[in-house]
Amino acid sequence: MASAVKAIRVAAAAAMTATVTMTGVALATGVALAAAPAAVVQPAAVAVVQPVDLGALPGITTNSATAINDRGDVVGSGYNSAYDSHGFRWSRGVLTALPDTARAPLRITNAGQIAGNLPGRSYSPGFVIRPGGAPLGLGFSVADQGEGGQVVGTGPVAGGTHAMLWRDGHTFDLGAPAGHTSDARAVSDNGWILAEIQSGDHRDDHFARWIQGRWVPLPTAGGYGSDINSRGDVVGWATTPAGSTHAMQWQGDRAIDLDPQDPLSTALAINDAGQILGSTFDPVTDLGHILLWDQGRRIDLGTFGGEFARPIALNGRGDVVVLTSTAAFRWSHGRTVRLAGAGVPTAINNRGQVVGTLLRPDGTSHAALWT
Repeated sequence: MASAVKAIRVAAAAAMTATVTMTGVALATGVALAAAPAAVVQPAAVAVVQPVDLGALPGITTNSATAINDRGDVVGSGYNSAYDSHGFRWSRGVLTALPDTARAPLRITNAGQIAGNLPGRSYSPGFVIRPGGAPLGLGFSVADQGEGGQVVGTGPVAGGTHAMLWRDGHTFDLGAPAGHTSDARAVSDNGWILAEIQSGDHRDDHFARWIQGRWVPLPTAGGYGSDINSRGDVVGWATTPAGSTHAMQWQGDRAIDLDPQDPLSTALAINDAGQILGSTFDPVTDLGHILLWDQGRRIDLGTFGGEFARPIALNGRGDVVVLTSTAAFRWSHGRTVRLAGAGVPTAINNRGQVVGTLLRPDGTSHAALWT
């Protein structure tokens, strides 16, 4: 994803419903990192950060920031009704509307390149805006953008869909194995691409990395990949024949079970330092827990005091953004900060700045920044 920031697009609840299988071979070759003693942390908010109201587009009732780069530039969108999004960019205190051909920006690089989509009912064509340039239409829906300016997504082709890559002004059809479709999900800052490969009967669905011009499946049949970093490491989850869901990491042709003892864990994001953000669910207390793996050590960050705790984002230095039923938090190396205001965080940059939505007393919402 853009820079080292990982904004999670897959909710933990959805992860638990995935029907994926961990094969015996993958278990046999996997390396269990959870052998190291697990740390349990119950974070307490030691400080409160007030939101900065970034404003709203004129006449738009619902506004939200979707991404922030390391320079503090923010992009987002607002809408009054479904499929009627209007994009904006906020920089140095000024919120500026984007052209109608750039209605829903998703990512912004440190160089200022913006990528996003034009929301539609059945198909949402993508766009890219180079620094200082006008929106350029893409022939595919955008899923992610890397710091190097690579944009990936999925576009229609005869007989289905293919993963697509836009780079240096050119679009490349990444194809799919015979009888399959491909759907790009994520790109690392240096160009590693993760995609889902699907067959017509869905009996051979799997995730794969783009390596030397072809799709190479993850070394766990049915393993679900959620993110990829600049070393080509993929994280996600897989389900054992007994029905347990384990957080997984794939390094090359190695399948690593991150959480052999936990039957309900998932890994959702990985940064270039190898830190992994995930979650688990306690069926006894009916509460969700935030998990962080750092140098092979599993850290249980707890529930942050809510009835649910949902991981939102991970940046390059290991800062975590969490949303609970009662509040939002930023956790950084043992220190927890509550993000004040009735708001929903969406992304974090490598300086620890968080952006999202600020709910106002009149029922409208503005883009917000927590520094």
